[in-house]
Amino acid sequence: MAAHITAASPGGPRFNEHLTNDGRRAAENGIWLCQQCSRLVDADDSAYDVADLIEWKTFAEAAAAVELRGYVVRKGRDFAGLETKMPELIEEMRTDLRSKPFTREIIALSKRVSYNPGEIPFFTYFHEDHEELLAKLQICEHYGAIYDSRRNQVPRWNFSEDFAEYLLGA
Repeated sequence: MAAHITAASPGGPRFNEHLTNDGRRAAENGIWLCQQCSRLVDADDSAYDVADLIEWKTFAEAAAAVELRGYVVRKGRDFAGLETKMPELIEEMRTDLRSKPFTREIIALSKRVSYNPGEIPFFTYFHEDHEELLAKLQICEHYGAIYDSRRNQVPRWNFSEDFAEYLLGA
């Protein structure tokens, strides 16, 4: 739904007396939002200032232009926030990476399983050591910290370089 950046009439939120009637109705004074947000923006001038709404609109239009070209735009995640969700696992990853800073592959296994994939170095995280390990790794994947590289039916991931740098720099 469309919402006004500056109000369409006097007394409305963020009314700009310097705009003409045509300027108030112009696309430049509008922003597309979901129904709930458009009501909030059109009803409350104290919570949403003009600069914020223009920034939202500019970003949304730029993101849409990029996506129309076949790219994906997503919000970056804060790895420190991820660490608060699972501090023991992230600390183990940090320790492992510091011991082998060029290793990127990780495998999730049970301690009852023996696995040797050959020459490729990897870190192993055990279900017995981390409650809900696969769920935690899935959240890491959602954060862009790791990405799935499963082979031979073995759950395996690689650290993203951004996450590896976070772990090594922290």
